Amino acid sequence: MDDKKLKKIREKRNRERQAKLEYGVAVGAAICFLLICVAVFAKWTKAVRERKLMEEEREREAREEALLSDSVLEYKDLMHYYAAEEGIEEHVPVLLAIMEAETKGERADVMQSSESLGLEPNSLGPEESIEQACSYYSNLLDIADDLGCDEKSVIQAYNYGPGYLYYVSDHGGKHTFDLAVDYAEEMSGGRTSGYYHDIADFNGNWMYLYGNMYYVMLVEQYLPD
Repeated sequence: MDDKKLKKIREKRNRERQAKLEYGVAVGAAICFLLICVAVFAKWTKAVRERKLMEEEREREAREEALLSDSVLEYKDLMHYYAAEEGIEEHVPVLLAIMEAETKGERADVMQSSESLGLEPNSLGPEESIEQACSYYSNLLDIADDLGCDEKSVIQAYNYGPGYLYYVSDHGGKHTFDLAVDYAEEMSGGRTSGYYHDIADFNGNWMYLYGNMYYVMLVEQYLPD
């Protein structure tokens, strides 16, 4: 093979190698660009999602504040503190709604939790009352989790006591108004009285003399969701 042909072959091979190199660089650059785009898009979607969650939280808090009295909202930070101590901070809206239903934040024993400690009613001050309420509610949640009961059962059990959770567990695991009525009838021996509250209008304004069979309804009217 003469030198001219050999030179042409080498030049062709060099051009092919150069083309492959340029192609590889272009592909690498495209992949890098794509990865950057994916990363930027992921960061953007995360920021959008976080912003949306913050907006939803602000809206929920606004609804909560519209439903709760100022005297209850004064205890919001204290409720968050003791709920966090018990690991149940996500249940603060329910606990605040319970306070609204119980006392509107206007008595010393704001959560009416003295009796859950075996004390006389209204034996606790505001902070002690909140601390005990969070502890009590946490215990009820644990029992409900073990028994497979829903949170409405826990709310009613705050009023009825933990025995209600066992009753619900034996009757399907979900609170209903009828179950609350049946339990109160059983525990009261069938004794009744008048209960003149708007929440009881649909049922003829009466109740069994054990706790408050309308308790879940009373609390839910103060929940933002």
